[in-house]
Amino acid sequence: MLKVRPRGGMLSTLRAKMALSVLNFLIRRVVGRFNFKGVTVNVPKGCFPPVLVSTGLLYDAAVGVINGSKGCEIGTGVGSAALSLAKRLGVEVVGTEISLRCLREAAANAAGNKLSSLFHPVACVGAQAFRSCSLDFVVVNPPYLPLPPSGPAGAAACGGERLELLNTLLDDAVRVLKKEGTLVFTTSSLTLVSGAELLRRRPALFDSVEAYLYVKL
Repeated sequence: MLKVRPRGGMLSTLRAKMALSVLNFLIRRVVGRFNFKGVTVNVPKGCFPPVLVSTGLLYDAAVGVINGSKGCEIGTGVGSAALSLAKRLGVEVVGTEISLRCLREAAANAAGNKLSSLFHPVACVGAQAFRSCSLDFVVVNPPYLPLPPSGPAGAAACGGERLELLNTLLDDAVRVLKKEGTLVFTTSSLTLVSGAELLRRRPALFDSVEAYLYVKL
């Protein structure tokens, strides 16, 4: 069974708070056009730019393991990972997002990269818009910091003090996968993961970012 839990301890909490402060800065100040893995995306204020370690790690891990032709990126933001995967693999990707500002920009970015036929933006929480057992793959760079949501970046970065929000999101991702479907997700070294295979790890400012693979049996 796929489950995550925080490592716990004062040092881990301090590292998570420091990471959140950096993310709050990025979401307020870092805007503009970015080149990411073969696509160009525009990032308005309030959306995450594809400069984070976790975004590149998610793409690099997913591109070698996802199968099938139809999948989803949960929390797509401006579409950086979804669009790059669609272009590289020729797969259809539905991008779900709760921020309408970021979702509108994702649709515009798809059009700008001539990927509108492969990218489908949907406003919803997690994977709630999908039927069970309907997708070949899911990728997600989820809210994995072990903190309650707070600040501008809270909803996108914080998975709850006990990571209860992250566990709910991952359960929903598993629900929508077909048999032998693949889920690729990121967490950090502040998180303990069971039931998934560690694919890659990269250092970040206050922790390490990790990418995991789960295959639905």
